[in-house]
Amino acid sequence: MSASGLILPEKPNLLILASGSGSTAQRVIEETQGGALHANVSHVITNNGDAGVIDRVAELNDRFGLDIGVSHVSGATHPGGAGEKGQQTLEESEEIRRIAVSHDIGLILLLGYMKEVRGSLLEEFGWQPDMGSPYLSRMLNTHPGLLPATAGLYGIHVQEFALDQGHEYAGQTLHVVAKDYDTGPKIAENKVLILPDHTPQTLFDDVQVLEKENIGPDIQGFIDQQAALAA
Repeated sequence: MSASGLILPEKPNLLILASGSGSTAQRVIEETQGGALHANVSHVITNNGDAGVIDRVAELNDRFGLDIGVSHVSGATHPGGAGEKGQQTLEESEEIRRIAVSHDIGLILLLGYMKEVRGSLLEEFGWQPDMGSPYLSRMLNTHPGLLPATAGLYGIHVQEFALDQGHEYAGQTLHVVAKDYDTGPKIAENKVLILPDHTPQTLFDDVQVLEKENIGPDIQGFIDQQAALAA
């Protein structure tokens, strides 16, 4: 064991949490199959039983001969310990933690996951204030804006805010997940220049393209830093 306490496999197992169409999850899975991301996506969890990510994972399993499982875990399936609106229930948090442990997950990725993480999942995988390095965390979130300016916003509302405030740049941030929403240390930041003819939708689309171009390399960079810390 290294001084950091980390013991890492050569290719860590990834757990993806997603709420919607799963386009970013698809990109990450494709990156693992193309060799750009040296990891295995072991499981996907959605809080929405009708989410498009379910069909995307099925198609990717067929295309690449994979066996990535999908679970629906939400406040409806695990209602105990409810918090504020938009937060996981404590039962929900514990069930995701249980799934992560059972799949020997090295890194959890929040890719368009629209719930605030709390409870035992955050305690075991998230960022804690006494950690000496953000690379000791094992949970990352992709946020469609530049932090901290757009903390707490989501979806196209991030781009509406950037335009309303006259920001020079929009962008995407990869950060570790902490107790307070969108406050964990930043791992990577990718910017797009806001042009005079940008609308919220076209800016949102440009940020989505930027995110998908960088999500694999940025996650790989995090894994590489973890490996260096564990050496």
